Amino acid sequence: MPVKLLYKAEQTYLKTSFPAHYYGSPDNKVYIIYKSQDLSPTGNSVIEFFIARHEEFGYNYIENKLVELKTNETPLLNSFIDKPNMVISNVENPKNCKSYEDALERLNTWISQEMSSPPKPYKKL
Repeated sequence: MPVKLLYKAEQTYLKTSFPAHYYGSPDNKVYIIYKSQDLSPTGNSVIEFFIARHEEFGYNYIENKLVELKTNETPLLNSFIDKPNMVISNVENPKNCKSYEDALERLNTWISQEMSSPPKPYKKL
């Protein structure tokens, strides 16, 4: 099952001047695809894509509903997902992606692999 586009932020609160795309996933999480400009070790400017998980929102894939995890409520608008000081976790920095479509394909593949792998055993600390 592919991810579903929830919102495209042309101007985002993320530290980038490029758009950010927010997706709801069959694993009930929200992922963000964005690109950012950085300097390579040689001093050249490079643009890289990033895939991150939004830690403040979940997604009910079956009901097609965005959910704020802290309150368990549905935001009035999906655009509320792009907010100041959002908490995200970097999932992957796919080096071979040249477009949002490439990154989206990589996200769908990654989620499919994660959902089909057996659960990892619980380890006591």
